[in-house]
Amino acid sequence: MNYLRNGTAVALALAALHGGAAFAADADDASRIEALSQQVDDLSAQVADLKRSTSDQYTDVQNQQAASVKTSIDNGRLSVSSADGNFTAAVRVLGQFDNVYYSQGGHAVSLPAANGPDLSSGSNFRRAQLGLQGKVFGDWSYYVNFDFGSSKGNEQQGRIQSAYTEFDGWAPFAVRIGAYPPPAGLEDGTSSSDTIFLERNSPADLARNIAGGDGRDAASLLYTGDRIFAALSYTGGKVADTSIYFDEQQALLGRLSGVLLSDSDGKLVVSASGTWVLKAPDATAGPTSARNITLSDPLELTADDNGITLVSTGALNAQNVRQWAAESGGNWQNFYGQAGYFGYGIDRRQSALPDLDFNGWYAQASWVITGESRGYSKATGAFTAPKPDHPFDFSDGGWGAWELAARYSDLDLNDREGVLGHATPTGGIRGGEQKIWTLGVNWYPNSVIRFALNYENIDVNRLGSTGANVGQKIQAIGLRSQISL
Repeated sequence: MNYLRNGTAVALALAALHGGAAFAADADDASRIEALSQQVDDLSAQVADLKRSTSDQYTDVQNQQAASVKTSIDNGRLSVSSADGNFTAAVRVLGQFDNVYYSQGGHAVSLPAANGPDLSSGSNFRRAQLGLQGKVFGDWSYYVNFDFGSSKGNEQQGRIQSAYTEFDGWAPFAVRIGAYPPPAGLEDGTSSSDTIFLERNSPADLARNIAGGDGRDAASLLYTGDRIFAALSYTGGKVADTSIYFDEQQALLGRLSGVLLSDSDGKLVVSASGTWVLKAPDATAGPTSARNITLSDPLELTADDNGITLVSTGALNAQNVRQWAAESGGNWQNFYGQAGYFGYGIDRRQSALPDLDFNGWYAQASWVITGESRGYSKATGAFTAPKPDHPFDFSDGGWGAWELAARYSDLDLNDREGVLGHATPTGGIRGGEQKIWTLGVNWYPNSVIRFALNYENIDVNRLGSTGANVGQKIQAIGLRSQISL
């Protein structure tokens, strides 16, 4: 019995000791768990603080970047812009270096100097332009461009090609004022860097320069919708005019064009334009001053150092001058075609002689054999040069875009000209008729560089004042190297 009682006591003692130890262990575990939980909470708080700090720093960096000026070089053109895009400036460059050779028939050597007996073959920078274009305060845009090239075979000192401000806050309407080429037709609307040939065709070039052309003082109301382009301009003289007039020319110039058809394969555009010279420039002081206008245009290759024009009406004392044109152009995939007809009229001033009428027309087409197509710009209502799908690159096997083109133009500045061997009839004008066939090849290695080769067959039919034949036949070839940014 004593043995049993003693064993029971020992067992109870051991159980008590085990329970106490277990209780102590549970207390330690709870303490450790509580400590670990506190550490986890502390770490979570630190991570949250770090995330907030990093987020604040990232936001600060984003705000700094958003407030900074943005600079880019897009296809070689340097541009800067404010963060909100309300202020921009882009450098514009156009360089066109021409090499031209004229081959004249044997008859040419006997011609008077004014009729081009020996045209000057050679090279010149047709255009060497440097400008800045952009906008200010969002709704205002500007363009300042200087040209150091020439269409007369000799480079010149810098002169204003464009310098204007424009309000765009009523888009698609805009108001432009300054000196620039006011819209004067479909061919005129094609940028000088995008023309199919080295020069615009003579009928269109003559029309644009009556009251438009580079550096023309003007104010214009423009509409540039997706399908409609319209412009009405009031114009004066040109900033580069070397003649001194007592009163400058005043004229109205308008153009309206529309996209008749447009889909993924092509586009068709029709254009109508016209000019009304309200007052020709005064040659001298006083109310009886002659107000002379000369209708003329150079060859469609213009490297001749003397800037000779083989067709010209000479100076005509004009009460009014009018011009109208109808043009159409369109592309279908990689084919392009364009044509136009022009009429010119002069009402004589202080003269009983009859008024005068002249005309001209052209047709041209191109085929981009590498498959690209000409684009369309709603800002000018005209077509643009093709952009190479595969720029020239030996490593990638790209050869750029290649374009074949042909054109025929006819400019007739005769009115009651009479016949060979007889003097000019009373009131007649022997301005001459110029017919030109042109074949061209254009290579666009990339969207900035272009090389253009033109061959021209020129036929000028013209009678001198005494009835002599002062016309001639010319063959010419021209090569242009161009960079446009």
